[in-house]
Parts: sequence; C-alpha cells; structure tokens
Amino acid sequence: MQKLTVNETAGVTGQLAEWLCNESYERLPAQVRGKTIDVIYDSVGCMLACSTLPEARAIVEFVEELGGEHGCTLIGHRATTSVVNAAMANGGMAHGDEVDPVHLASVGGHVAAGPVPAALTVGEWLNASGKDVVRAVALGYELGGRMMTIFYRERDYISRRFYPTSVIGCLSSAVAAGVLLGFDPKKFQVAMGLAAYQAAGPDNMMHDTTHMGKTFQVAAANRNGVTAALLAHRGCHVPLDILDGSLGLFDTYLGKPELGADLLNDLGRYYSITDVMHKRYSTGTPNQAYVQGVLTMLERNPLATEEIKEVEIQMHAPGLYTTPNTRPASIATNVISAIAVVERKLDFYRLHDPAGVVTPAVAEMQKKIRLVPRADWRGLEHNRHAIVTITTTAGKKFEEEVWFRPMTRPELDQKFDGLVAPRFGTQRARELQAVLQGIESASSIRPLMEKLRA
Repeated sequence: MQKLTVNETAGVTGQLAEWLCNESYERLPAQVRGKTIDVIYDSVGCMLACSTLPEARAIVEFVEELGGEHGCTLIGHRATTSVVNAAMANGGMAHGDEVDPVHLASVGGHVAAGPVPAALTVGEWLNASGKDVVRAVALGYELGGRMMTIFYRERDYISRRFYPTSVIGCLSSAVAAGVLLGFDPKKFQVAMGLAAYQAAGPDNMMHDTTHMGKTFQVAAANRNGVTAALLAHRGCHVPLDILDGSLGLFDTYLGKPELGADLLNDLGRYYSITDVMHKRYSTGTPNQAYVQGVLTMLERNPLATEEIKEVEIQMHAPGLYTTPNTRPASIATNVISAIAVVERKLDFYRLHDPAGVVTPAVAEMQKKIRLVPRADWRGLEHNRHAIVTITTTAGKKFEEEVWFRPMTRPELDQKFDGLVAPRFGTQRARELQAVLQGIESASSIRPLMEKLRA
C-alpha cells in the first residue's frame, strides 16, 4: 500500500484534500475496488426496494412538485429531476429503512447512504464512467467511515445524543461529488466546509414511530453535500480547516478538536470501505445477531410455535436502548424478535405490509420473549453479539451464543433478488445484477441509471 505523502503543514483538512486528489482509480487496491462494487450493488438493491416506502415517496412527490430541470433519475420512479433534487430523493431511498450496508468498525452507522446516491446521481448528470463512480464512492466512503469510527468511539451513546449518519453524510456525499467534478485540494476543502455548515443530527428519532426522521436526515445530507460541491465548483470560498482545531467539526460535535488528526491514521494503507457490514436481514443493526441465532436454532430444531414456552435474548445494552417499542416495526426488537420466531424469516416487503405487521400469532409470541440487556458487554463489537435461549413447553432448553456472520456472495445475490425481483421481476433483477457487478467496464453510468427507473 502507498504511504500518505502530502504537505504536513496543511492541517488535517488540507492533507486529506491533497490525498483525495492524488488517489486515482488505479491506485485503489483491487480489494477496495471489489468491495466498493459490492457496496454499490447492495445499496442499489436497498434503494429500489425503499423507493416504494411512504417516506421515500413523499420526498419524490415533493421534488416532482418543485418542477424545474430534468435529466437525473429518481431511482424506482418514472420521473426525472434536477441533480440536487435527485440527490435528495435518492439519498432518502438509500436509507429509506434498515436494509442498507453499515460500517463494521463502528458497528453501525449508515456510511454508504452518503457517497453511493451522491455518486450515482452526480455521475449520471456528468455522464461519468463506471470507474469514475467507483472511485467517487470509495473516496467518499473513506472520509465517512473514518469519521463514523471516531464518532462511535468517542461519544457517549446514551447521554450525548446526535445522529452521526446525517452529519457525516453531508461531508461524504460532498467528497463523492467533488471527485466526479475533478476538484483540486482547495475545492475539496471548501466543499467539506460548506457541507459541514449544513450538518444536523438531532436524535429525537428514538420516539419516531415511522422512519421519516432517519430517511429525511439522510436525504438532506445528500442534498447538502451535492449542493456544497456545486458551490465549491462555482468558486465559493470558506475557511479551509473544517476538520481542524477549535470551532471545527470535531470540536463542535465531540468537544475534542484534536480528534481530526485521527482521520489521517494509515491513510492510503487502510481503506474504510473494507470494513463494510452487509446486513443479512431487513432490520436495525442491533437485531442482526440474535435474529441469525433464532433462525439458525429453529432450522436446526424445527419446533412448532405452540411448543415454545419462552425465548430469552441477551444483547448489548446500548443496542437494546436504541431499538425500543417506540421505533418502527423494522427496528423495534419486541416486534422483530417475535416475527423471526413465528415466521422463521424476515422479509422486507412483509415488514412494510400496510395491512399490518403484528399478526395475532406475532402478538402472542411477544408475550413469550424476554429481552436481557448485557451491560457487562463493553466493547462496540458486542452490538453484533447475542445469546439466544429457547425453552419448550416440555422443559427442553436450546441455547446458542452467536456473533454476526458476514454475508457470502450467494447470500448477497439472494438478498438483491429478494429486494428487487418483487418490484421489477426476476429477469430484470438478474439483468441489473449483471450490469451493477460489471460497473467498472461501463463507459457511461447513464444506461444503468435509466435501467433503475420504474
């Protein structure tokens, strides 16, 4: 790997900007390029499925009413719109619900939902190549993943509440757009500054019984990042040190201005996107491990629902704190756990069935589930750790300690089919799969984006 070689007197923001300019597509390791394609592939499947949700449709209808310039795809819809409005709508779909990739090193945080929709939208607008889009996603994710790791490591998850995805998404989407616009270091610095000025992250979404709060914050982050990049491209100027020192981003959100220097650790040797966690199930990150345990145990021991007396789930206390019964069905542990036991699967479209998620059988199972927060599990890695114990009416006990198992390639393909085929049909889903996996060879991203329209 290449060592960081930039002007060390430039400050963190300046050094990072110089590295972004110097990191060509060819300098990205093959592993990084391959992982970036997987992230785009998984994210697009998510966006197509989430384009059907009320929260995403509301944003699409809003931008359609605004009218104006057309030409950029609204994924999963017929209409086209301006580059900024398309970035907002597509960004909302990228985290329209809890199915998009997250960042493993922070065991959460929807980093991909910033650079992927921004790169696809701006790439279509500029008629960029597939290689250009892959590079833009990889470098946008590089900043986003590093910031997410610092935020998760440093903030008190319960007492200091803000939603880092929306803050980071502003900057990572600005970087992705800036890569495609061919920025020099100064323009990258300006774009990151303008993006940070628009960042927000209130986390009263803990009480949101829908997903609108999270969806819109990520939509707005993409709109803000692309807007910041376009303003920088036009020659706007702001202070060039948003990631440095007093009054900078890390001082603002964490009260620790010195943490910006951590963004440069192993830059050019370690790449954030290699730490992506693809979600196996359409639910919040804290639910992934125990659902894996429940479904594995019940496949191995095919108990009838009426044979189950109790299900005990031990999980990371902060994770349980973020998935209470005030959250939507795709997040709330009391709902997800019961559906997993009763239906032996989690299906995206089933979780968003307007006819109702909590059936009588699911409601009855909820009474049998006992959730145990493990305050002694200290590290962030325990957010993908669980112990599941099933007790039968005959007095038998089945117990399994489980850590989230990374998805295999066949599982990732199966997930894509499950998200896309119900909307576009199996044949079209397979065609999209082939185009996305061959994105590096595309001379233009526009034909792909046209295939993503309804």
